[in-house]
Amino acid sequence: MEDISYLTDHYDKKIDRIKQINAPLNFVFITDQHNRLNEHDNGWAIRTTDTLTFELARNHIRSIQYILDRCPEISFVVSGGDVGNDYDPDDEAYKFSVREVYDELYKLSVPVHCVIGNHDDGFGNCADRGYDCRTHSILPDEMHEICMKYNPTKENYYYINVEPGYRFVFMNSVDLPYQFNSDGSYPFDWRLEISNKQAVWFEEEALNTNRKIIIFSHAPLHNAGIFGTEGMPLGIKPYDDTLNAPRILYDISRHKNVVANICGHVHFDNITYNDRLLTVSTLCSLVQEWCPACPRRDLGTITETAFDVFSIKEDMMYITRFGAGQDRETHILFEI
Repeated sequence: MEDISYLTDHYDKKIDRIKQINAPLNFVFITDQHNRLNEHDNGWAIRTTDTLTFELARNHIRSIQYILDRCPEISFVVSGGDVGNDYDPDDEAYKFSVREVYDELYKLSVPVHCVIGNHDDGFGNCADRGYDCRTHSILPDEMHEICMKYNPTKENYYYINVEPGYRFVFMNSVDLPYQFNSDGSYPFDWRLEISNKQAVWFEEEALNTNRKIIIFSHAPLHNAGIFGTEGMPLGIKPYDDTLNAPRILYDISRHKNVVANICGHVHFDNITYNDRLLTVSTLCSLVQEWCPACPRRDLGTITETAFDVFSIKEDMMYITRFGAGQDRETHILFEI
């Protein structure tokens, strides 16, 4: 078992911050681990400070237990998707990299709620690199078995009610029709989609509450002004690229109790508002500096990882960073 003190030795001050905030609702959000990508293809600008040659996502996840042991205030963990290494041409190695992350997540002492990322089903790199998507992919039923342990439904999206007075909705940004070609292959690549079925569920079930709603998704529901969506170094794409996301945003505009969207995907820390909808994206846990604006990442140090504890207290969201990057805080805009 790896020694993770190079991470946890830096955690106590952050844990003290969480306790001082004294919020009634606290949870961990970790996203975009891309487990074993740097083992397979270390093309990012990272530096090695000891004998390690690549990071393991299981170390970052194991370090979360150190926080949970000292912070009983934390109710659960949310995984934001893109957990494995679909760049590996070996089908079994790719699938192992996904299962390894979830096996580690489900060893934690609190529930772990998961959303699915665009790298998790494997279709994107099948299209880009010529892999056989009939074997190099994880289809919805297998995905459900791997990562939906705490999902009470048969779908790969669901919601839970949490106190004080919130509903957390876990949406699937890769809810594809999974129709195949005549040769049995699938015609998808990096497609992001919220299916009509999921949209109807969102409208008729998930929104049917007086509770305040926070939506978790891998990709942002609204990309305008989000740094990290494409086109580095500018990194801003002024439109929404998730199919059916405009429908979801329209629904949100008609329900004043939807207050925030928490997501990953863009590998960058953003806080934006679309009208009153707060969008928070989080830096990738993967050791990666994809553009000059990213914080420095050093393999084998505290900056090897990046994840947050979100603390919600009244109209404030306090975001405590473990690893690379900075603590943040922002307002939740409630309807007056």
